[in-house]
Amino acid sequence: MEEENKQIQPVISIKKHIVVYGKHEYILINVQNLIDKADMTSIGFTVLEETLDYIRMNPLDAVLIGGGVDPHDRQKILETAKADLPHVKVIEHFGGPATILKEIRAAIGE
Repeated sequence: MEEENKQIQPVISIKKHIVVYGKHEYILINVQNLIDKADMTSIGFTVLEETLDYIRMNPLDAVLIGGGVDPHDRQKILETAKADLPHVKVIEHFGGPATILKEIRAAIGE
């Protein structure tokens, strides 16, 4: 009888969840690999509307925007985060991969 009354609890991850928005899929994959290996979780997008939908509907800690992103897309993400998700940190990354993890950790307070 006890088995029937048990409720399944969702798994709650304590890992920081980072959304990556970039221009090129192959760069997204490399950045996601860096983030995932650093004991965080990530998801990457190259389409603005998919990114905006995801950040509005999912719990996350930060959005990393790549340097090659269209300025209008960059502005839209910044506006959406500020209006809808004031707790989410937005990281604008320019340059190579060497400083990505440092920038993320500084933004999310790790």
